[in-house]
Amino acid sequence: MLGYLAPYRGQRYHLNDYPGNRGPRTAREKFNHAHSSLRNVIERCFGVLKARFPILKMMPPYSLRKQRDIVIACCAIHNFIRRHAMEDDLFNEYGVDDMIIPGEGPSDPSDTATYANLTVVESQRRRREMDSYRDGIRTGMHLHYRLPL
Repeated sequence: MLGYLAPYRGQRYHLNDYPGNRGPRTAREKFNHAHSSLRNVIERCFGVLKARFPILKMMPPYSLRKQRDIVIACCAIHNFIRRHAMEDDLFNEYGVDDMIIPGEGPSDPSDTATYANLTVVESQRRRREMDSYRDGIRTGMHLHYRLPL
């Protein structure tokens, strides 16, 4: 399965939309809250990598293959440091729960670029597949948390 698993439009999404004890009220909001939380963790991980390896902030115009290899090498070195360092101050700095990384990621999570080499029909098919997959997750959350759909 290839595609972007988009949050539901028209529902609360950002972690700031859930202040205090005002948690998700529906299964769609629960999905969006989980999506936002996971996205936040991923953005913090990228923040750590960019802080540790400045080349990732402004990638030189290398071939895509070389850029991919640089990112993989940085991740491998980072994982080595994490595995063998007693304390990793940089990781601890970014490890605060619900830390919002300003300027990271698109402002509208649904507003992502589609794959340039896909036909319109293929793009629409993949989007329907991902929407169906998302609905399956939402249904599971509905049953597990007993939230209205």
